[in-house]
Amino acid sequence: MTYLVTLKFRTYPLSLSLSSPNELSQELMSLDGALAFAEYYKIKLSCESDWRMKYLEDTLNSKEVEWRSKTQSSYLLPAIVNDENLIVTTPMGFKVVFTIGTKAHYEFSQSQYPKRMESSQILLRLGRRDDIVKVEILRNSLDIEFPRKIKALPSSQSGPYKAVDYLVKIYTPNLMWVSVVKGISKEKLEELLSILKKLGIGKKRNMGWGDLLDYNIHPLDRDSRDSITSEYIVHNQKFLETWRPLSPEKIAELIKWPQRTVRNGKLSLLDSKIGYGAEKPPYWRKYLVVKSALFKVSFHK
Repeated sequence: MTYLVTLKFRTYPLSLSLSSPNELSQELMSLDGALAFAEYYKIKLSCESDWRMKYLEDTLNSKEVEWRSKTQSSYLLPAIVNDENLIVTTPMGFKVVFTIGTKAHYEFSQSQYPKRMESSQILLRLGRRDDIVKVEILRNSLDIEFPRKIKALPSSQSGPYKAVDYLVKIYTPNLMWVSVVKGISKEKLEELLSILKKLGIGKKRNMGWGDLLDYNIHPLDRDSRDSITSEYIVHNQKFLETWRPLSPEKIAELIKWPQRTVRNGKLSLLDSKIGYGAEKPPYWRKYLVVKSALFKVSFHK
C-alpha cells in the first residue's frame, strides 16, 4: 500500500549541506531515514536507560549498523492546505494537488513546465559569537515578535576569538510537509510516527528544528497509484519527476526500460541535480546520487 503522510512541525526539519567554503544550503530529506531510525529505536534502543550512548556505540563500533526497515518514501515536500486540497511543491517546482478525504486523490499537475522556487528564503549568518544578531535577522525575515527586546552584539570580527560566518540559505519555510510512503502497513507507520513525534526529525532537534506536532496518514486511491510512487510522480502525462535520491544506474534504467513506469512511453532526460547522498539508510554512507531528475514522456503513435 502507498500512503500520503502529512506532517505539521513547530519549525521544519533542518538538514544542511556545505555547498561552498562559506555557504550552507537547506537540503530535502527523505522520510524513510527518520522512519528507519524510529524502527531501530523501537527494536534496539527503547529499553536502554541511556539510548543515546547505546546508539553511539552501535554506530561507532559496528562495521554495519542493522537497519531492518524496508520502508521507502519521497522527500519531505513543503505543502499548504486549501479547504480539502493539499498543494505540494516538488523539487523541480511543480505544483501538485491532492484532494484529501478518506483517501488521497492526486490530480495531474497543470503546469506546462516547472519553475524553480527561488522565493521565501531566509539568509542567516552563523558564527560562534553572533547568536543575537542571527535571531534579530530571523525576526525581521519572518515578521514575528519576541517577548524581550534584542540588543545588538559586537561584530564577530572583534576580540581574540573570531568566528567564521556561514551564509545559510533556507528555502520553503512551511510548517506543513508531506511525503509519499510505501513498504509498510498503516498500523506500523502510525507506531513509528508516534515515536518521531517524541524524538523529532532532522538536525538540531534540541533547538526545536523538526519538532513534530501532528501527522496524518492518507492511503492513495487506486487511480493515483498509477501516476505516483515514493520514487517518482507523473505531471499532466507529459513529464515524470523523481523525488528521492536515486543512483545513476537507476536513472539509466528508467531511460532504457520506461515501460516499467510509463506504459507505451519513452523517457527523455531534461534536467537533473547530482550530488552526494544515499539511496537508503543509513544516510551518512554517501556516494554519488541523482537527487532529482525531470523526464519528458513521449508516447508511440
